[in-house]
Amino acid sequence: MDEMNREKIVSELKSIPGLKGIVGYGGGDNITESAILLYYVAGELSNQELEHVVRRVGDIEVPIHYRLREIDPVVDAISDCLDGKITITHESGHPFGVVNSSYAAEIHYGRILWEGPDQPIKALKGKLAMQGPYPEKLRQATIAYFMKEATLALENGHSAAMQGGIHYASGSFFQAACSWVQVIHALNRQFLLSEKGGLKRANQLPISPKQFRVRVNQVYRYFAANNPTLAYCEIDMLESEMNELVGSFAEDVEG
Repeated sequence: MDEMNREKIVSELKSIPGLKGIVGYGGGDNITESAILLYYVAGELSNQELEHVVRRVGDIEVPIHYRLREIDPVVDAISDCLDGKITITHESGHPFGVVNSSYAAEIHYGRILWEGPDQPIKALKGKLAMQGPYPEKLRQATIAYFMKEATLALENGHSAAMQGGIHYASGSFFQAACSWVQVIHALNRQFLLSEKGGLKRANQLPISPKQFRVRVNQVYRYFAANNPTLAYCEIDMLESEMNELVGSFAEDVEG
């Protein structure tokens, strides 16, 4: 999104009743402004006016790719993250689910394009920044929660695979791999926006299993070839390396 288009979009959007903030946002492993987040107050946003503005801006050939964020649940999600409470909800279009820390990531990475006089987005950025580059309670909670999730997913998948349930086992491995991606980002003190692009980014972080992305993709190939034995051979090695990385983290915390 170039500066001229950004200014046109913001000038049109900021007059919509109920809107509290406009934030530039990037999806997946890309944290450049590929979309816009619109923060609003429940019951006050005029959807009719929003649709009217989107159509009007579209008529002058300035595309708007936006997502809506109700401000109060975002505030609550960030408070939970700072208290070390992890939650995950299932939503259409998100096969792994939406982790509450993703809302903190959007605030952390997002660029404020405009906000109301009470500056709610700036306040949330400040609340996160007070805890350092990456909140320690969030880090510990993310690692504990998703290592447990990965273990349960792998146990269920293995029992299914041994009975010919390759489809189920593949899905279970996807859940485990996404959980490891969450853990890897937390180990590296990096916010994660969503599961999309997360594997690629995790592979690039310094604290990560060797050739993580290649090996995860190889597991899917083994499942596709109906070879669960080789799949779980690789999975076991990945799980062992993840346990070693987390063990080193635990020693650092205790030290």
